[in-house]
Amino acid sequence: MTLRQYLSLMLAGTVLSWGAVILIITMIDPTSSNFVVLAIFYISIFLALTGMFSVLGFISRVFILKKRLLLSRQVAVSFRQAVITALLIVTLLFLQSKAMLTWWNALLIVAIMTVVESFFISVASDTGNNNQ
Repeated sequence: MTLRQYLSLMLAGTVLSWGAVILIITMIDPTSSNFVVLAIFYISIFLALTGMFSVLGFISRVFILKKRLLLSRQVAVSFRQAVITALLIVTLLFLQSKAMLTWWNALLIVAIMTVVESFFISVASDTGNNNQ
């Protein structure tokens, strides 16, 4: 898959996901909806945020930070960080919907996501050193 195909598919999926989120927000009453509708909402918002953060992360790395070497690596890093960030936001939204979100468990979730990203960074730097 070329970079152009990846970005086109990611943008199309992101737009469709945001459309689903907007449709659910405007058409569905969350107090009277069942588990399936809420699951579709959270999945849609997760996919929309992942796509948005992935594309924005890739664009910021390549065009703003000028990291043009190994574009496939930049895509992978952007996607990984987008998934972690989207998972963080969706988790916080879910906890807020259940009235379980407090500052200390939000801080704990952010710390867990930071540890996960740090793990991936350390693994990537270890494999990068072995290749040289």
